[in-house]
Amino acid sequence: MTVPDRGPSPGTAAQGTKPLEAALDDETVAAFLAEHPDFFVRRPDVLSEVELPADSGDAISLLERQVIALRGRNKNLREQLTTLLENADANDRVFSRTTTFTLALMDAPDLASLDEVLARCLVDGFDADHATCFVEGWSPPTGLDHLTGVADGEPPPLPQLFDHTLPLCAAHRPEEYAALFPDSSLDAVGSIAIVPLRSDGLNATLAVGSWDPQRFSPDMGKVFLLYIGDVLSRTLVRLGVQRI
Repeated sequence: MTVPDRGPSPGTAAQGTKPLEAALDDETVAAFLAEHPDFFVRRPDVLSEVELPADSGDAISLLERQVIALRGRNKNLREQLTTLLENADANDRVFSRTTTFTLALMDAPDLASLDEVLARCLVDGFDADHATCFVEGWSPPTGLDHLTGVADGEPPPLPQLFDHTLPLCAAHRPEEYAALFPDSSLDAVGSIAIVPLRSDGLNATLAVGSWDPQRFSPDMGKVFLLYIGDVLSRTLVRLGVQRI
């Protein structure tokens, strides 16, 4: 009877074969090191043998490369922190100016005082060059420089001036700028913030202009403009400004 060949017995290697080796690639090694961050602490002998090329072509140790990488990360973090602090400082200045504007509106007893507030707190306070509040269907009294009316049926200075529902900041050509601010004498592109004012019986728009084309850019925040619009619209209604 023929006995079948069952191969080598346990504990013995077959003749002519080699031990199996696990296949390693970059991802496997990276995953292992990520799961065992203390590997080089436990095996400093391996760490001392690792060398990486520097930008200059000289070989540096892994520790030196880590120091360089950490310095780069620290630089990025410092730059991000600087940006955050600058933004916080800018927001703090805007908040302070908005508070001053709001309190001045609350204290304005009449339209002449409101006109002065628009000049002092918007033009001067917000580093703007022009500011005008346009009220649809309203006939303003004389002597106002920053409050004006647009009669029913009369086209507004810019198309769709009273149709906006949210603040709009954008660059405008000189002729568009002059349409809102006739005394501007602007011969280059400027920027304008259009702020809709909505309240019962009131349809108005505040336009704040700057000769700087980047002063009111499309990517600037609209939170403070929305707040200014809400406060100013209520002030206009309090002082009796409404459609005729």
